[in-house]
Amino acid sequence: MNSADAAASGGSTGGRDYLHDVTIAKGLAIFLVVFGHIVTGPPPQGNEWYNVIRTALYAFHMPFFIYLSGYIFFYTDSPGRARANFGAFVVRRAERLLVPFLLFGLLIIAGKHAARHFIHVDNVAENAVTDIFNLFWFTENSAAKSVWYVFVLFEITIFAILALRIVRSPLFWMLLALPLSWILIIWMYIPGAPHLMTPVLYLDRFVLYVGYFFAGGVAIAHREKWVAMIDRHLWWFWALFIVTLVATRIAGIFMLSLIACGLTSMPALHGLCRRVWMQRSRLLEILGKYSFSIYLLNTIGIGLAKGILFQFMSWNGPRFLVFLPVLLAGGLIGPVLVKTQIFRRVRYLDKITD
Repeated sequence: MNSADAAASGGSTGGRDYLHDVTIAKGLAIFLVVFGHIVTGPPPQGNEWYNVIRTALYAFHMPFFIYLSGYIFFYTDSPGRARANFGAFVVRRAERLLVPFLLFGLLIIAGKHAARHFIHVDNVAENAVTDIFNLFWFTENSAAKSVWYVFVLFEITIFAILALRIVRSPLFWMLLALPLSWILIIWMYIPGAPHLMTPVLYLDRFVLYVGYFFAGGVAIAHREKWVAMIDRHLWWFWALFIVTLVATRIAGIFMLSLIACGLTSMPALHGLCRRVWMQRSRLLEILGKYSFSIYLLNTIGIGLAKGILFQFMSWNGPRFLVFLPVLLAGGLIGPVLVKTQIFRRVRYLDKITD
């Protein structure tokens, strides 16, 4: 397993075989993440097709991403290593996840406040102190919201270690977490009901996504049967995924569709990435290898490219077709170049972004 796979699990691979299908799946997942990050403020006029695609992506791309994190976490036996030395495990996880979250969160905030005087900048408060505060507290208003996954992954993995000490079955925790998130989501739509999912320390997102992490553990617990099933019945899973995605889009209730689309995306997308022709994709392999660096830096690359282009034209109408490939390149290629040409020369930066 390469360094990117090990990074998601928070440690060594434990001598396990390298999972090329997971690297390809991470490449696909990070591409979808970056595609969704292209528009964060007011959408470009006359390009409703992008809004339709983006809304559909947000119904499944992060559940799938977190499923992959759980899959690797359990595959590398992180729970076993944590049981051996819980304190050391927490320290490693904090360095692996909280340090990059803080470093790149502050970098995004500082960059936005510096750049706002010269170019267009999305999602920034009037002063930097507010944005630094919201990086941890009123996180729904965070100027660096794009790196939330890193903080939530730390919360989820520590919770998973503690929860598995009580009941060692990831299936138990998945079946507990997913209905709980469903109930809390439904509660949001009850008029006058108090808000239960407080966006403090990203706890709202923790509740929404922790079940998918344990779904990765369930897949590992039954890995031979799981991969055989998704290999054999891939196109049935794709049919179910597409029907679910379309039906929930028509229903128009995004949050309630998260569980249905998230769960059906797992066998469909993972199975697709196990196909030989997908595993031959050099592009997805590179994106998967550098997925952590891309996640940390993609909004910076997109923001810079967008700010520069806005100096010359708007992105409304057909002009958005000029923005789209440039912003994708800024969010995908830019981080890879920074990682290979800059971070590789600074040992600690290289370590925490692997």
